Order: sequence, then structure tokens, then C-alpha cells
Amino acid sequence: MNKKFLSAILFGALMVSSTGTFVSCKDYDDDIDAINKELTDLKSKLSDLESKVNAGGAYVTKIESVDGGFKVSVSDGTSYNLTVASAAPGSKVVIDDKTGEISIDGKATGWFATTGEGEEAVDMTPYVKDGYWYFYDKAAKDFVKSEYKAAGDAYAVVKDGVVTLHMPDESGKMQSIVLPLTANALTAISLPAGLTIGNTVATDAAAEAISSAKAAKLDWKGPKGAIEKDQFLVGQIGVADLVVSPKNYDLSAQKLTLVDSKGNVAPVKVIATPNTFNSVIVGSRAASENGNWNLTVEMTDEVTADNINKVFKGTGANTGKEILYALCVNGIPYTAYDIAIKTKAPETSVAAITFAADKLSYIDAEGTEVKGATNAIELPVGTTTLKYADAKLYDSYITFEGTYKAKAEKLGVKADGMTVTVPQAASGETLDATVHMVNIGGVETTTSNTITLKLAGASIDTPTEISATEYKVMPNTDFTKVLPAILIDLGDALSKLDAATIEAVQNADQLSVVEAATQEGFIVASTANVFTNTTLTKYYKANAQGKKGAAWDASNDGLESLRFIEIAVATDAGTNNVAEDAKPGKYTLNLVIKDGTTVGNEIAKIAMPVNVTVPAFDDLFAATDAWTEGVYGARIYPSTNDALISMSNAYTAKSGVDANYNKIAYAFDKISNEAVGEVNASTQQVTLNKDVVYKDKALANSELKATASYSILNAITAYTGSGNDETTLKAIRKAFTVESSKFTVKLQTIFDGGKIVFYKDNAVVTGTVGIDADGKIAELTISGNKKQGLAINFLSADLAVNSTNVADSYPSDDANKLQGYAFGNSNAAAASDKQIKVTWSTGIPTVTVKEDASGLVFENSDSSSPTYETTLTATFEDATGIVYTSSIKVEKK
Repeated sequence: MNKKFLSAILFGALMVSSTGTFVSCKDYDDDIDAINKELTDLKSKLSDLESKVNAGGAYVTKIESVDGGFKVSVSDGTSYNLTVASAAPGSKVVIDDKTGEISIDGKATGWFATTGEGEEAVDMTPYVKDGYWYFYDKAAKDFVKSEYKAAGDAYAVVKDGVVTLHMPDESGKMQSIVLPLTANALTAISLPAGLTIGNTVATDAAAEAISSAKAAKLDWKGPKGAIEKDQFLVGQIGVADLVVSPKNYDLSAQKLTLVDSKGNVAPVKVIATPNTFNSVIVGSRAASENGNWNLTVEMTDEVTADNINKVFKGTGANTGKEILYALCVNGIPYTAYDIAIKTKAPETSVAAITFAADKLSYIDAEGTEVKGATNAIELPVGTTTLKYADAKLYDSYITFEGTYKAKAEKLGVKADGMTVTVPQAASGETLDATVHMVNIGGVETTTSNTITLKLAGASIDTPTEISATEYKVMPNTDFTKVLPAILIDLGDALSKLDAATIEAVQNADQLSVVEAATQEGFIVASTANVFTNTTLTKYYKANAQGKKGAAWDASNDGLESLRFIEIAVATDAGTNNVAEDAKPGKYTLNLVIKDGTTVGNEIAKIAMPVNVTVPAFDDLFAATDAWTEGVYGARIYPSTNDALISMSNAYTAKSGVDANYNKIAYAFDKISNEAVGEVNASTQQVTLNKDVVYKDKALANSELKATASYSILNAITAYTGSGNDETTLKAIRKAFTVESSKFTVKLQTIFDGGKIVFYKDNAVVTGTVGIDADGKIAELTISGNKKQGLAINFLSADLAVNSTNVADSYPSDDANKLQGYAFGNSNAAAASDKQIKVTWSTGIPTVTVKEDASGLVFENSDSSSPTYETTLTATFEDATGIVYTSSIKVEKK
């Protein structure tokens, strides 16, 4: 049969006059392996191409068909031939610019490739599945499998101003690489679906509405200037997180609008500011470094007190409902029409805002939100912009009043609006600041609006680093041994400090174990990035053997004698300090030593790396003798009519390892995108999907691909925090799950190996078996350890063939069963559970067979042919529907 292969295709689905090329290879299946091998070698080219686009800002200037594939030209002047060398020039493909119909070598195919914007409203872009090209057939109103094989499954689609390359990775799994076709082309925006922007932001109507009012006249000194009588003021508006692709795309340089489905532009100014850290607002930068942006809006002059509660809402049947907008970039919509602006009627009377320290906050250099507490807030050295959170706040600024004005001037601390600048010389000092606020009604807060600014002490940028502590999470029935305390050996790091530093430490509160605010995934949860001394952290001296000794006491022991730091992890499965995002990895904690117990200046810092690891799966479990040359053998067994296999004897714990092999989880690869079975996690049984595994009463897929996994923290029932969120617990268990390499499960059917045999003098007769003069083959008997007669043999055991053992109804006594299986004859019902139905045939229409009390009786209705030679066939059918046959030669003389 002449087979056609297509290794590359260029479709211009939106530019419907585009042409492309099918590249066909020789008509031999053997060439496919060679082509696939060549395609996997494209990894380095694709990696280089992605790097140029994502990091270097390059873009694709042209993509064109060449012999064996396609050529990608890049804006920096380079080009990449993504080809299959063994492929020959192929067919010319043209997409009709009016109908979208595909023609190959000048012949119309009846297949189409249109955008889905026509009357069919279907995206008809061709795709590859199971190694073949699928095309849209209008007559069938569905995609059809073509005769064209995809050699290597490599192809490109040009659509929506981008080119998507579909290429296999080293394992053969398809990957999609999206490349822009113009300079800095925006390929995608990720914004939460169903976004509502109000005073708060939510993905549903729960967002709080934006507040507004007509203000009283006020000679306001804040950044927004004096307020006129009846001036319309709008309160704070929430900020949404947004991600762009490619990540170097400068969203702030574009024209951003919110547009409804009718083309109406919302009366707001859309503002995008870079967000170096997700979910927090940072200072202004030219562009985002990681593709993350903050998105908010400001009302334009079109919005007034009279229309603010109407202009963002529908009319007619939609009166009162928020209009839904799409975010447009330079006039092009990049999101669904599901963004709402939530407002309410202007306030008529607005009381002054009551100041609360915890509503004052800022984002520190590591992206963490720092809030005020107990009428104080800590500020770092440098410039910090604070924000006061209140829906009705219009404007605010900070000043230093009275004696604190003089102190601030002396220290060089300055306030400009809500921005405070702290010089290094002011480290460790405190200042009282007045926070001036005016609300949307023009009412100023004039009382109880002071807060103490704690100016952070000097910090050490480059700490002294000690050797890493290795912390391996190992399984154990005693959970305290699964997650024992982390013991960090400081060695001589502290004894090497200068005498003045050692002398300065007189109190344990001058020491703290701190992790970076940006550090995620460390196994122990910290509080405000600090591991509390009394709860989590304990200090110890060394004993004579250099091991952990007596507790270290700051008031009696010198700093130089501190040798070990111990951080508690778990008391038991339900009482522990495990972090919500805990996972294995390399982390760093810092021992911070200050010259005071309040703010203080750092006088020493020790970086303490901690490597949290898990063992390999093969370190915990060994394969049992059920494996042969790396393949696990599993015999199917029935449950009613279902087909099951057991994985419970696949592995056993290695010597010295306290791991429970009954807690191993198994996952199986799909076949033709269908699950091969359902795994019962508690019993490790797999109920096979017979539609996939069976075919025509035989085994269609005898080899399944599987992986085994084991969660070392399977027993954990709590974590630091609420401890009752099962979703979080599952994530923690998964993070500390080890997995085997993929392996093969070789299936054996229930009665695989079963057969009929005839014994003579204890040996199986391999030739012809004679039928006695009375027309019978005698059942199996054993005399003097010698076997004689006819039997069913299975797994080295025999069952005599007679009307008791193979009956009209399945025998219930174990003595009449074979390896626990009962046999019924042609008169018995269909098999269920551990039953097997057997029927006999001879190949001679006149010769029939039936069981009697002592064997198998042959009856011949043709008296003219008293002698004959034929084959006796036993057909067995198990409860799951698998059929087996076994036969012997027989002769009647």
C-alpha cells in the first residue's frame, strides 16, 4: 500500500491566501524511525530560539517551507532550518482565500482550514493526532483522519499574528512553542476569569464597590491639592494581577482600554505598573522583569456623581447589571468579555476616617507586605512608599510634628507625600509621624492619627556562610523520626567573631534565626520570616565529643560557646510546624545577631544552608520475585465479571527501611487516550478497562506502562496554620512523594497455561490418545504415584475430567476445583467469579462428547463409520470473557 507522510506544514489560518508545503518521505515505514530521531535533535535549536524571543526581545520575521520542513527567520538576522534531512520535497498546499478549502497539488480536497468566524463558527485549523493529520470536512461537520501520516509530528501554524511550532521533545511528547511575528508582539495576557474591579478585586461579584461622594470645601495640603465645594471625589480602587507573554513585553508603553462587546470604551484610564512580586504593588519601573503586572483603573472626567452608578451598568433587561468588558491592547482585545467595574451611588454623609496602624503598609524590597501593628511600623533604610487602605480615602500624606520635626531633621529623615526616606545614619532610631488623611467627603482625620516609625537597624549584606546541613526526610512508623528536629552545626563560626561582637551579646533575644521573605518551600513555617526562639529554635553548646550538649544560656555562656541550633519540625503527625508550601530543595537560614533586643543593628550574620532531601524510590523498595528481567508479571483474576490485577506484591521494603509497601500508589499510562483501568489505592488492586485491554475475547494489550510512587508524609494530618485544609495536606504529601522509573506490567489472563492432558504411566502422552472400546477416555486416576487418564492441568495441578468435576452446575466443594476454580460444561450458566466454562468438540459432526462419572464419553451417530481419528478440543471461557483452547489427538479403532 502506498502510504503518504507529511513531516511539516505551514498554515496561515487567518491569512487565508497563504500557501504551504506538505513534505513527504519515501513510502516505507522503516524511514519513520530515522525521521523521528532527526526531529528530536532539534531541541537545542528550539531552546536557542525561545531564549532569543523571551529574554532578548527577538521576533520572527518570516516562516517559509523548505525541503524537509520549514525555515524560521529571526529579527537579529539569524535563521533556523527545522527540517528532516531524510525527507524529500512534497506536495504544494493552498488555502482558498474565500472558502478556506484546502487544495493539495492543485486538487480540491473537501477539507477546510478557516478561522471559525464564518457561518460554521468552528475553528478548522488542522492538527496531528496518533501520527496522522486530521482535517475539517464540512460535509461530515467534523474533523476526519486523513491518509497523510505526520512523520515526526512536526508542524507549524500561523495564526493571530504569531507562529506556533509543534515539535516533539526527546521523549516524543509534543510541545508547543509560541513565537511573535512582530517586534515585541504580545502573544497572550493572563488575567483572572470573571474579574470584578471595585474598591477590592474579586473573581466574582463579591468585590466591594468603589466609593465616591461630593466633597465639602477644604484647604487640603496633600499631593492632590485643595478641594473645592461639591468636587466629585472617588475613593481607592483595587489592583488586579496580570501576566503577559512574552515576559519582556512593555505593557505600560501601550494604549490600554476596557471595551464592551458593542465596541464602547469604558470611561476609565487603565493603568499597568510592573509587579516584580506577584500580588503586591511595587515602585514604578520602566517595564516588568518577569511578565507580571498590576492592573488598575482611574475614572475619567466623563464619570460624575450623577452617572457613576449608571455608566458601568447596562440598560433595559440588563439594568443594574455590570457591563462586561475585555482588556484591549492598542485596540485589540486580549481577554474575554468578563471584566466588570463595580460602583455604587455616591455617599451623602462621610465621617472622618479613624486611623488604624494595621491599615498602614508598604512592600519591602523582597516583595513582602509589611503592616503596622500596635501603633508602630518598622521602616527599612532607604526610600519607602506607604499606603493606607480605606475604601473612602481620597488623599494622604505624612509629616513630623513638634519635637519629632526637629529630630527628623537632625537624623535626615524626610517625608514627601506618603514616601519616607531613611538615611543609614538614622538606623535603630524611632520617630512619631502624623498621617494626614482626607476622605471622599472632604473630611480630614485630625485626631489619633500618629504612628511610631521604627527605623530599621543596619544590616549585613554578605553573611559568613557555613557548610550545608543535610536534612533527609525518611519514612518511619514513628512520625517524630520522619520529621525530626533540624540540627545545624555552626562549627567555629561564632568563636571566630571579634571580641567586641562576642561581648555585645548578653541576651538570647539579640539572636534570631531568619529566612528571606522571598524564600518559599522551606519545610518549617516561620512567623514573619523568623523562627521563634522559645517555640521553634533552641541553642546548645557542644559536649566533650563535639556533639550536641547542654542548652546554651546567654546570661552565663559566652557567644563563642554556642555551637548548635535546633529547629523543631514535628511532635507527631498532627502536631507539627510543617509549612503550607513545604517541599524538598536547597534553602538558606540566617543566624542574625544584633547589638540590641528591639530594632538594633546587625553586628554579625551567619548564613546556614539547609538541604531538604528525600530518598530515591529504589532506596526504599526492592522488587519482589514477581519480576522477570525488569518486567512485573500480573495474572488477571475475576471479581464477578470484572478483570482485576493486584500490585500488592510488586515491591517490598528494603532491609533497614521502615516503609510500608502497602501504601505505594500506582499510576498507569493511557492507551489511545483511554485509561487502562481504575486503581484502588487502599487495596492496590486495578480493575482493568476491558474495552481497552480486551478485544474479541482475547488480550489486546498485554503490556501496560506504569509508575509506582510513595508519599513519605502520607501520615501527616496537620500543618502550621489551620491544619484542616485537605487540599494543602495533599499538596504537602505530594511534594514529599518519591516515584519509581516507568516499568512494564506484563498481563497474564486468568487461565493462561491451562490445558487438557492425558497421562499414561505418569507421563503426558504427546501422540494420539486411544478411545476405549466402550467409547470412553477414562478420567485421571493415581495409583502407586502413577497418573493415568484425562485431566485439566493448570499451574502444575490436575483435575480429573468427569461429570462431578465438570458438571451442569459449577461444583462448590474445593475437592472438585482446580486451583480454586470450578468448571462447568456446556449446560452450565455463563461463568462468574472463579468459574470457567468448558465445552468439547471433535471436528466430526456425528461425534459428540459428554462427561460421565468416570471420564469423557464419545458418541457417534454414524454407525457406518465406527472408527475415526480426530482432534478433541476443549474451549474454556473465564468469567471476564477470555477464551482459551486446548486439544489432543484421539483415535477410535
